[in-house]
Amino acid sequence: MRNKKTHKIIVIGLPKTGTSTITVMLRMLGYKVSGPDIDIIKGNDFHLAQRYNQANAFQDYPWCFEWKQFCEKKEVKFIILYRDREKWWNSFYNSYGGQGNNYLSYPYFKIFKNQENKAVFLRFYDSYYKEAEKYQKENPKNYYFTEISKISWIDLCKFLNEKIPRTLFGKISRVPHANKNNYKQKQTIFYLISKYVKNNLIRFVGMSNYIKIVSFFYKNKILK
Repeated sequence: MRNKKTHKIIVIGLPKTGTSTITVMLRMLGYKVSGPDIDIIKGNDFHLAQRYNQANAFQDYPWCFEWKQFCEKKEVKFIILYRDREKWWNSFYNSYGGQGNNYLSYPYFKIFKNQENKAVFLRFYDSYYKEAEKYQKENPKNYYFTEISKISWIDLCKFLNEKIPRTLFGKISRVPHANKNNYKQKQTIFYLISKYVKNNLIRFVGMSNYIKIVSFFYKNKILK
């Protein structure tokens, strides 16, 4: 896998818009992906800058809210990632943190998470992507706008100037569907077993090698 990149990537996309899938895809292309970075507190720009220097791709909290800080950097490309707004709300409400203000992104949303505030969240969603589209129109070469359900290796790799990942047999790799069945939130037996295997494998080979192994499996369609 190639680790030297000529640019960095920041994903503009609210949590639960397909950030886990885009993370897998970027890792398959050799990017070191950071996020969600739960240890970074809103307003701590020094810590944010430190983390920015440690990786070359960033997604989820806090990057999806802090992306405008990096718009003037010539080395940054932006992926605007969205999904159907109703599906986003249902996924966000049911599986992203707790209720009320007990969820990671509350310092940015500033909205209590409950069904009564659904319309407020959807207005936030619309405003968020309207602003992202404005930046895209002003500098289209640096912004790639895509819905996670329609993303393709051909379009993504063209935007990033990367080679399309292929299997050992030369076929284009399948687009992964990370967390498709939401095993983590359901706490299923499958999830608990996979978590145990993952933790022990990381302990044995290290995180960097673990990511390479998983990327290889996705690339060759061993994982979906």
